Amino acid sequence: MARPYGDPVEIITGPVPAQSPFIPTDARIVVGVVAPASPDPIPIVLLPGFEYRMVEWRHPETHQIHWRLERRKSTPLSAEDA
Repeated sequence: MARPYGDPVEIITGPVPAQSPFIPTDARIVVGVVAPASPDPIPIVLLPGFEYRMVEWRHPETHQIHWRLERRKSTPLSAEDA
């Protein structure tokens, strides 16, 4: 059975500072994550031995899109998976 994702944090995004024909105008970049101890977004640290996924979440009242980063312990690959 797969391990559940946990430890969700909200990801803060911002507009892409440079324009390019390869980047859509509504694209966003990751600035950091929300932390109660910091007024500014803090950098995301990805730890070895974990799997991560980003999940889109829409606020039920404002309908703004927010992103959450979730992590779970990686499952080691067996000899059959290799």
